[in-house]
Amino acid sequence: MSDRWHILGVGSIGGLFAHRLNAGGADVQLLSRDVTERHRQLTLATEPAPTTHLFDCESVEDTAEIEHLLITTKSWGAHDAIKRIQHRLTKRTVVVAMMNGMQHVDDLKPLIPKTQLFLASTTAGCHRSGDTWVPAGTGRTIIGTDSKRPAPPWLGCWQVGVPNLSWRADMTERLVEKVAINCCINPLTAIHRVKNGELLSEIHKDQVTTVISEVSSVLDDLGYPALSIELGQRVHEVMTDTAENRSSMLNDVMAGRRTEANAIVGWLLRQTKRDLPALTELATQLRALEPNQ
Repeated sequence: MSDRWHILGVGSIGGLFAHRLNAGGADVQLLSRDVTERHRQLTLATEPAPTTHLFDCESVEDTAEIEHLLITTKSWGAHDAIKRIQHRLTKRTVVVAMMNGMQHVDDLKPLIPKTQLFLASTTAGCHRSGDTWVPAGTGRTIIGTDSKRPAPPWLGCWQVGVPNLSWRADMTERLVEKVAINCCINPLTAIHRVKNGELLSEIHKDQVTTVISEVSSVLDDLGYPALSIELGQRVHEVMTDTAENRSSMLNDVMAGRRTEANAIVGWLLRQTKRDLPALTELATQLRALEPNQ
């Protein structure tokens, strides 16, 4: 197998990782729904000078087998996106799913049972301005499975091009942890229209504490008692470390886009039979902010 990587979902993270994998020596192909698009120029606003690369594009309608696929759509769009290229995936295909939430994991596994599915998560921030990608810090990226298998050979271009990368054998737990932390931060920033650090203020203290308590109870139900105990500390650390950041959910609300609330808040609510009034209210408020409601 070659070091060719197809990317499905060239949004903020997809464009960033197109540049990173290219820097790691991979032959990066962008998947497009436009059958006439053969090339796409993407610029990464790096210091001291921007990096521009002309990437080749392939139509999702093509029939050639895909060897390595990075999917970086929104979590709610993963199912429909993978359906469009399902005919190009085989048991030899490596699929890396990198997106927020946990719902996409449940959605993808039945669709591609014979492919090699790996999960990934990144704290790298990035936003688009036209065809220019503006990074907000390098962040940390984790990728792996829930087995003790060693890092595969195809990880080489990731290790070269992606800063602060680590291979994990406990990816489900790591993704559940990220969902829990995001659930305590992102919905509140979206509803109150504030940056992450503003949730540390006294005015939001009681609501944050209540949400953390309810999310902790879900972690207990899921069998993650250590994560439950540490959740409050981890949430406050992330709020402090990313104080000036706007969450992706807030960005989506401000842009009038569909959010990933169902993949985060909704997913947690579906994991328990407990009565969770604060999370239920957050889910209701976020649905009211969705477009076409």
